[in-house]
Amino acid sequence: MNRRNFLRQGLGITSGLITAAYVPFTLAETAGQTGISKPNYYLNDFNLPALDEGQTIQGKQVFKLALQQGETRILADKTTKTIGINQDFLAPVLRMKKGQVVRMEVTNNLSETAALHWHGMVLPASEDGGPHQAIQPSKTWVAEWKILNEASTLFYHSHTHNQTGQQVWRGLGGQMQIVDEDQDAELGIPHEYGIDDYPVILMDRAFDESGEFYYSNTRMNKMLGMHGDVMLVNGVANSVLKPKKTLVRLRLHNASNARFYDLVFSDNRAFQLIASDGGLLERSYSLRQIRLAPGERAEIIVDLSDRKPITLKTIKGYGNLSMRMGMMGGNSASDLDQDFNLLHIDPSQSERSAAFKTTQLVTLPDWSKVEVAQTRQMNLEMQMGPRMMFGSGGFTINGQAMNMNVINEVAHANTFELWELHNPSMMHHPFHVHNTQFRVLDRNGQAPYPWERGYKDVVTVHKDETIRILFPTGPYRDELIPYMYHCHILEHEDAGMMGQFTVV
Repeated sequence: MNRRNFLRQGLGITSGLITAAYVPFTLAETAGQTGISKPNYYLNDFNLPALDEGQTIQGKQVFKLALQQGETRILADKTTKTIGINQDFLAPVLRMKKGQVVRMEVTNNLSETAALHWHGMVLPASEDGGPHQAIQPSKTWVAEWKILNEASTLFYHSHTHNQTGQQVWRGLGGQMQIVDEDQDAELGIPHEYGIDDYPVILMDRAFDESGEFYYSNTRMNKMLGMHGDVMLVNGVANSVLKPKKTLVRLRLHNASNARFYDLVFSDNRAFQLIASDGGLLERSYSLRQIRLAPGERAEIIVDLSDRKPITLKTIKGYGNLSMRMGMMGGNSASDLDQDFNLLHIDPSQSERSAAFKTTQLVTLPDWSKVEVAQTRQMNLEMQMGPRMMFGSGGFTINGQAMNMNVINEVAHANTFELWELHNPSMMHHPFHVHNTQFRVLDRNGQAPYPWERGYKDVVTVHKDETIRILFPTGPYRDELIPYMYHCHILEHEDAGMMGQFTVV
């Protein structure tokens, strides 16, 4: 039996599993929906991640995090070797507030070196959790900083040198939330965790016939990034959210290694976009579709007052799989570039809540007249010659592959920089800068998408595109320890599409 047939029989993956005509049914009532004669799967309850708000100790919020090995039942009748943070697979949601001093005590109980990065945070370079803050097995690393970021949905995940992709794939990552309940209440934004405010962490995975994760560093997987055909939300496949209320906030979070999501609801209903990576937008946008690259987040409000069941879907045609190249041991990219159901929502028993009517949200600082201390060019390059094809590199920024001993750029604290991101390669690249939240000025001279009009830490640079971003360098100085900038397709990052900068 090949890998794909195993997946279909083990989990029941079909593009038509549940459509707009979906009606609620229990875990045992799915057999007639798949077109498979002997299905061996079921619907799962929505997995609400554990919430960790830390312990207040001597005026600091202390989070004790253990990187650990485990086993998890992801497929219906197989267990998978996984890794996680304080649990067997993935991680709790960490919640904190602006102004708090947080202390992260990270103990590595794995048998391998790891690092844990606080994606989207403004913080000292020594606390960033990048490849220079590697944690050896049986050791504890402590990071401590004051939260300067605005209320937002962030990401924490492995950032181990040359091992980020495979460690995230196996489970080393989770969501962080900086919250401001008073502001949310004033604006009428749902904010009760697990009641009307839900993390929706999107990821795809591939499995072999024994039920273990399939991860391979072939040249094609390296080029396209690792993709799978099992869609997970908060680590669970084929799940149903039964929200407590009819107005819900979904914190959409693309935690996939390389998959780009083009998100719609099965009935094409509109939703209100209220936040991007770094927090609330100035105003809400009514949309029916939103695109998220690896590492990106967006917060949306969905009105379910009609109590009709719906499915959150991703539709084919967006991302590097549309390049139509073979990958993953004989499966073609087009096999994986298809419509997928991600999350079913059944509001039939939800308590009715007031409609969301707020249009103006927050006022963001006006950066239109700031003095730009430095303008830099960033060329995201893939050399399609022997170096890439035979596994020895080919992924660079400005012609340089990542070298732990080379500082590529030096910035000055408390200034603004303008970076022009160019993509002459054949792939889309989601570009991430550590220690800042930037603003997207334009795409090829045109206005950015609605979900790019607030604070961002990841932006997709499409093939042959130029994007300009403007950002503050932050208050922290360190002549020796760098921050990273890189493609957030994790296989591209591991293969060299990453650089380092210090702030002095």
